[in-house]
Amino acid sequence: MDTKDMLTDNRYDLRVDHTGKVKINIPQYVSCICRLNIEQFPFDTQFCAVALASPLLNAEEMDVNATQPPKDSYFSGNAEWGVISVTVRSMKFLEDGEYRVEVHYILQLNRRPIYYITVIVAPTFLISALSILGIFSPGQNDGPRGEKVSLGLGSLLAMTVLLDIVAGAMPKSNSIPLLGFYIIFVIFLCALAVTISMGFLAFSRKCIQTEKFPSVFAYRCLWMTPKKFKMNYWDTNGCVEQFQALVPKFPDLIAIWNQIHEIANAQLVYKKKVEKQKFKLAVEKEWNRLFMRFDYFFLFLFEAINLLILVVFLRKAWLPIPDLPEDFSV
Repeated sequence: MDTKDMLTDNRYDLRVDHTGKVKINIPQYVSCICRLNIEQFPFDTQFCAVALASPLLNAEEMDVNATQPPKDSYFSGNAEWGVISVTVRSMKFLEDGEYRVEVHYILQLNRRPIYYITVIVAPTFLISALSILGIFSPGQNDGPRGEKVSLGLGSLLAMTVLLDIVAGAMPKSNSIPLLGFYIIFVIFLCALAVTISMGFLAFSRKCIQTEKFPSVFAYRCLWMTPKKFKMNYWDTNGCVEQFQALVPKFPDLIAIWNQIHEIANAQLVYKKKVEKQKFKLAVEKEWNRLFMRFDYFFLFLFEAINLLILVVFLRKAWLPIPDLPEDFSV
């Protein structure tokens, strides 16, 4: 794209041999285009080439000797890229009826992924692990379960922000990089966890509103044993109490008898109400005990999947560095 001399013409380094051989060193800043393949980002290896050729002299007029750079050369890379090797190739090509010589300096660059692992991957894993832990932590009523859904939605928003950071750090391309796939999978995992938690919320409310204990089949499916509740519940809806009481003949005693009868009925109604509330509380507690087993199951399942996604992603970091392809072209 651009070249810029580092020294002026009168400061070039020349070396003259006794045989008449002259060697001249012309240091320059060279800006060139490098085609990137970001499918394995941030564990990618790029091959960038600098092509040098004379626009005037052909192969017969100029003798080109392309040698490999020494091992202790100054190709060291920078904070983001490490230089693995530098390959030098010399080739001839036909242009306007004459052959010309072109030298290719191919640099094999390996990206240093520690920045992306500490800034993006580690926070994404921690946020997803904590959100799954919060979503499927056992609850006793609808209040905490509703808060779990809010926690999951907040985690999705945080990971969407991290995905935007990844998109800003990568060059624009039609392909999705490996880091992008990792964050998308984690977002999908947390969204699925929120969906299951919302399904549990609706289903648990429906089961509790039936005011019936879980069936024996439900206990067997979850490897659980039903608890025995000793409830002294007075259900008199299907029967009518008929009894004959001796009504006193004196008016004063009749008034006292009526008051005592009203107090007894009020106590009976109150006791039936209290017993019914205890029964509903016992039903709700038993259903929550069953859904707690579901919470533990999905907690370990989703945490294992989250860890598996991280291991599959980091596995690319230990793969061997690819060699220069034989068909590589500038």
